[in-house]
Amino acid sequence: MATTCAACSSFQKAKTRCSGCKEVTYCSKACQTSHFPAHGNICPAFQKYNCFLLHADAQTSRPPLDEIAGQLEPFHLQNYGTETAEIGELKRRLGWSGASEVGKFYDHAGSDTWYYFVYGQRGGKREGKVRNEVANMVCGETHGDVAIIRSGPAGFDTPENFSKSALVNALVFYKTHSRDTVFAERERNRFGKRTGFDLSGVPSFDATNWNLGQ
Repeated sequence: MATTCAACSSFQKAKTRCSGCKEVTYCSKACQTSHFPAHGNICPAFQKYNCFLLHADAQTSRPPLDEIAGQLEPFHLQNYGTETAEIGELKRRLGWSGASEVGKFYDHAGSDTWYYFVYGQRGGKREGKVRNEVANMVCGETHGDVAIIRSGPAGFDTPENFSKSALVNALVFYKTHSRDTVFAERERNRFGKRTGFDLSGVPSFDATNWNLGQ
């Protein structure tokens, strides 16, 4: 099917399309690359926020793990920065009776100084909430919607805002990688770089409560 290239305006069969919004098409990879600075500023998938909701119900006939992007919704927090303030805002704006940490996971690109931090609804399973299949990959058994922000160990700078595209890539990564294995590897890497210790033989390691930033 012929479409208009968003970069050069030629009318021909699309060779590629934006991987974020899936709507804007191009006649070549070169055109897509040249147009990205302009499209990236307006594409919803590349707009940055400090929090996204991951809905449990994909509302699609496709399996949830094949529709990750469709389950994410921007939810910018006004009170980002402390757990108490973040939980208070989630309860107030979403009507949650309670919230707490349900998991954390590192990204797909090798970061070991910050991670994604996940808040879940307290009592979700008991209240009959839908099982959150995507969250289960990175948090274990989880029911109901969850909120995802970025956080990290004390002493390290955490990039607050992130795009939907970046979060999708991280979640897709865990379709083929074990969260526990990746988490232990990144913890060993960070701890080893800061202390000089060789922890390659330690199978499971969590240093998130260590202040290694001094």
